[in-house]
Amino acid sequence: MLGKIQLSHKIIKKTKIHYFLAFLIGCTLFSCSTTKNIPEDKYLLKENKIKIDSKEISKKEIRKYIKQKSNRKTLGIKLPLYIYNLANPMKEKGISKWLKKNGEKPAIWDRYLTKESRTQIEYFLENEGYYGSKVEDTVILEDQKATVKYKIELNKPYVIDSVNFVVEDSVLQPYIYQDSSNTLIHSGDIFSVDLLQDERERIEKSLKDKGFYRFSKDFVSYIADTSQNKNLVDLKIVINKNVVREEGAETKRVSHKKYNIRNIYVYPNYDPKTVLADNEQYQKQLDTTFFNQIYFIYENDPGIKKEVIRQANYIMPGQLYNQDDVNSTYNHLNSLRIFKFININFQEADSKDNELNCYIYLKKYKFQSYTIELEGTNSSGNIGGAGNLLYRHKSFLGGAEHFQAKLTGAFEILDQEEFTRLNSTRKLGVEVGLDVPKFMAPFLESERFVKKYTPKTSISGLYNYQQRPDYTRTITNLSFGYKWQGNRFLTHFVNPLELNILQLPFLSDVFKESINNTYLENSYKDHFLSVTSYSLVYNNQDVKKIKDFQFFRFNAEFAGNLLTGYNEIVEAETVNGNYQLFGIRYAQYFKIDFDMRYYQMLNPNNRFVYRFFIGGGLPYGNSEALPFVKQYFAGGANSIRAWNVRSLGPGSYDMGDIQGYPNQTADLKIETNWEYRFKLLGMLEGAIFTDVGNIWALNENDNREGAIFQFGKFLDDMAIGTGIGLRFDLSFSVIRLDLGLKFRDPAKEQDKRWLIGNRPVNHNTLTWNIAIGYPF
Repeated sequence: MLGKIQLSHKIIKKTKIHYFLAFLIGCTLFSCSTTKNIPEDKYLLKENKIKIDSKEISKKEIRKYIKQKSNRKTLGIKLPLYIYNLANPMKEKGISKWLKKNGEKPAIWDRYLTKESRTQIEYFLENEGYYGSKVEDTVILEDQKATVKYKIELNKPYVIDSVNFVVEDSVLQPYIYQDSSNTLIHSGDIFSVDLLQDERERIEKSLKDKGFYRFSKDFVSYIADTSQNKNLVDLKIVINKNVVREEGAETKRVSHKKYNIRNIYVYPNYDPKTVLADNEQYQKQLDTTFFNQIYFIYENDPGIKKEVIRQANYIMPGQLYNQDDVNSTYNHLNSLRIFKFININFQEADSKDNELNCYIYLKKYKFQSYTIELEGTNSSGNIGGAGNLLYRHKSFLGGAEHFQAKLTGAFEILDQEEFTRLNSTRKLGVEVGLDVPKFMAPFLESERFVKKYTPKTSISGLYNYQQRPDYTRTITNLSFGYKWQGNRFLTHFVNPLELNILQLPFLSDVFKESINNTYLENSYKDHFLSVTSYSLVYNNQDVKKIKDFQFFRFNAEFAGNLLTGYNEIVEAETVNGNYQLFGIRYAQYFKIDFDMRYYQMLNPNNRFVYRFFIGGGLPYGNSEALPFVKQYFAGGANSIRAWNVRSLGPGSYDMGDIQGYPNQTADLKIETNWEYRFKLLGMLEGAIFTDVGNIWALNENDNREGAIFQFGKFLDDMAIGTGIGLRFDLSFSVIRLDLGLKFRDPAKEQDKRWLIGNRPVNHNTLTWNIAIGYPF
């Protein structure tokens, strides 16, 4: 039964102007009424409102049970509906077809669905323990629009007073009673159906981990007694015996059985299509090899070593069935990244000893692939292009080693006229990498370590050549490192050895003069880097669920300590007061940074993202400055987007009339970002963002005015940029276009830093960025 219906003739007009997308205004002008396609006897569902005076039950939870949703809004405007209304309702081709496909049909209010929503909310409240609560729906009809209001009056919840286990199966009694301290249900908990369901699943998993393969949560039931006290529940958790069917269709209640693993059969190159077509013929073509307690069954060489699969397997013959072992086997096989199909099945063996045979079916990806990538770029107004040739092999040495080789080339046309050289940048590079699914270290190669932490060893090398009008740079890098999983959300990275040779064979006279006798001069000299680093990454995102998640990255690196220690022991000679290696002075420094992000998922179409970054580095010993490849910069597509890349800071420093390609770097960076991301239509997304931050120098010898970090004034040095963006989600990649506005510029005079009242909005205060992927 529908609740009270109120009719009103009062018309409320709301005007919301959003400057960031001009075509929204156009849509509004051409389709001024959201009800233009609503029949006269129907109503457009304007919105659903919820009123509830309780902090225990959130409105967000209740909205999940409302059966009919209003049309989606973007910044308060029902853009998809406007798009749909632009179409000619009588045409199904051309532009009308496109508008209907990318728009959204009007949500016509349905009386029956309102009633169903009320019923579903009542069921939800009962499941949460709030029995007898009242849900009233009121519908306000006005100007062919319906506003549905749900008023909820929560009753006092039922609370669990006592909890007892009743185990009918004597075989299970010792397992249940010993594990009863881990129960999720306790005295004082609200009598919630979700809580009861979670406890059933906990008991099922606990028993399956102890060998009871056929036990399921269906054998767990509850008896709730509320006769003694009002709103108090005496709860019994009943563990039932197994029910088997005998001859004559009669059933008998028997004890549950524990199962052992008998044989393990692995199909490393399984072909489901051939099996479905002719399984008998397929089985005849297969050969069986017994290796380390496992039967491998295949026709042709699968291209992966048996030892790798065996090491990824946690299920062993003679052991009790254990659900954790099954899950770990699946996860470890999946982590090898070479199988697109993994299926683990069990069948009762033909014996009287309660044994299971395990069958593991694996279908591989193609091991080798080639990719050509071409892209156009616009970095701070500098037009360019880039291309990559990428080769991958997923089992390079037959042990699931991932090999990658990459050739890169790029160019940018710079908007500068002061240089005598060609006004463009060129980048050429080659990069190779090998990931091995184990630790290449004698003391960490044990199978136990591999199974527990899923380790990987990474070896990489690269050579990069970059030519710019102001300098030419070459980078040679060799790196050796380890990666392992601390737990489900935590990953560790250790690079005990990373070697970098940085050389600058050319510096333009203009650029050389701009850094001559400055702190930056040391950053633009040849350097040799011997780096040891550690990184920790925490990410609790669940890709299967739309819910809030956090990301955190910590990174610390040292350079030059071992070399300096050795040189001091052997009393090596210095050149101009510095130690050298291969005729190049090596760098010595310490650097640490933190990157914290929070992703707030409002719904599938709207989310907020917050980010805070802080990092700093200090040179010492053999160095007067951080190598410029290790220095921080601000501005660009992934930083303060209202400034060109490397054109912000340090502090309140102003380049003024100094000519040259902006390349402002420093030792410390503090940055915070806020971004609201929302769906527009189809693959198009929108964004509104605000970026705040800057970089600073830490060395008192830096003679750039205003560049030094000072606790008393660093907040006054903060730059503020805001803007809007578009994202084209191509499923395999995201193309991003951002327009940033310099809202507060610390390089301006003290009383002219804010945009409002000081500067017009023009090309000097606006910056375009085109990029691939999200900024964070």
